[in-house]
Amino acid sequence: MNREEQAFLLQVYGEAYGPEAGPWNTSVTSKYLEYRIAAFFEESFVIGENASICNIGIGEGSWDRYLSYRLNGGCLTSIDRDAVSCRQLALRLKNENNPNRVRIIPSDVMLVDSMDESFDIVTMIGSTRMESGLYGKILNKAIALVKPRGSFFYQTIDREEEKEENSARQTT
Repeated sequence: MNREEQAFLLQVYGEAYGPEAGPWNTSVTSKYLEYRIAAFFEESFVIGENASICNIGIGEGSWDRYLSYRLNGGCLTSIDRDAVSCRQLALRLKNENNPNRVRIIPSDVMLVDSMDESFDIVTMIGSTRMESGLYGKILNKAIALVKPRGSFFYQTIDREEEKEENSARQTT
């Protein structure tokens, strides 16, 4: 890893644990939620041999990293419209010498029309859906990427999500 990549990762890590995000990202509650989400995923979803997984919305990349290490000879495709999040994930995986196949697509999932494949498992978190403002449309796009007999994993802890979705429907 060159000096520019190292400086970028240090900056990104600093922001993830800085004054605003740090108290949440390092809290016991945050770590417990990460654990419970991963435990639920492992209890409820089977990652078959050579499975293809797609995660929509990278954010700070912990979920993508988790998924990449759970691959069973398969491939993870991570999509995010934020180029910085995509670069961060790519460098973290490189820095960790992650041996698994991960494809990172820096694009809005709604604009990714040329995807020639569908996936065994598609995952998305509520903040991706909320930030998009597309609610049902982005859910439909995510579900359309799932292979027949595949699985869709959607995680949210925002109790206000449904209220905001209903509000958005009323204004459009």
